[in-house]
Amino acid sequence: MRSAIVPVALSLALLIPRPSLAQSTPEPTDEQRQAAREAYSRGQALYREGRYEDSVAAFEEAYSLIPNPVVLLGIAQSRRGAGDIAGAIEALERYLAERPSAPDRADIEARLEQLRAMPGTLVVRTEPSGATLLVDGEERGVTPAELELAPGSHRVALTAEGHAAQEQTIELAPGGRQELALTLAEQTVASGGEGLEGEGAPIPEAEVDAPEAAASAAEGPSGAVWATSGLAAASLIGGTVLGFMSLSREAEFDDDPREKTADQGERFALFADVLFGLAAVSAITAVVLFLTDEDDDTQDANATLRVAPVLAPRAGGVTAELRF
Repeated sequence: MRSAIVPVALSLALLIPRPSLAQSTPEPTDEQRQAAREAYSRGQALYREGRYEDSVAAFEEAYSLIPNPVVLLGIAQSRRGAGDIAGAIEALERYLAERPSAPDRADIEARLEQLRAMPGTLVVRTEPSGATLLVDGEERGVTPAELELAPGSHRVALTAEGHAAQEQTIELAPGGRQELALTLAEQTVASGGEGLEGEGAPIPEAEVDAPEAAASAAEGPSGAVWATSGLAAASLIGGTVLGFMSLSREAEFDDDPREKTADQGERFALFADVLFGLAAVSAITAVVLFLTDEDDDTQDANATLRVAPVLAPRAGGVTAELRF
């Protein structure tokens, strides 16, 4: 049940003129006093009916006719009922400033402390939705989101796969409500397969030229062996990276099944298989060349390895051709 303290002794206060050594404003007329009483009574009635905004207007009318600090308590209570916490704080602070020796100062200060600590509401929406939301470095779910936060300054960060991250600092008032709507810009992904146009897109042949053999090369593996070994190592690393990315997408799909996540996971797995196949072919070729190397410098200098990935919608492979 809502607790409310609405002043009821204003009628007597308005009838008793306050003594002053130097009157800075003229004494209110009887008509002003009567109008102030009526406005104040109307504000009390409207407050009891739950019509808080109308109640605020009636109390403010009474205060404008005769600026009695007691009326500010009615304004504060009505503003709080209307959800205007900042307005209620302002009215109570004015009350204490205009009535330094207020007998209820301790109670008003306690109410002020309570109002100033009231949490506010932050609503965050993004386009596209589903962005990860972090507040002050702590993950708080995905968008759209509605959070209760302590009043004050907060750092809001948003991240989404394939989009540039955004960060913004907000100031949340006690009991206030703030909405944040952001459009996340798409980000071009340079690697990792995210920016591939489609599974059936043509992929150019990869050509690796073996380094020219030195005229007086020392004994050791030929250039073709080094070329195929290096390609095998690079393909193995690339396949491992794409394999981990595929497992990551699989984990994301388990937590939040989405068609896009599933498609990405399949693409990463497909390209990982292609690179592992390329690594295997290159490694076998390197072993064969090493075992059959006849130290033919002319043959070694003209060695060319051609590798062509072969892709299908749900499968992949690789072909390799070594020419001397």
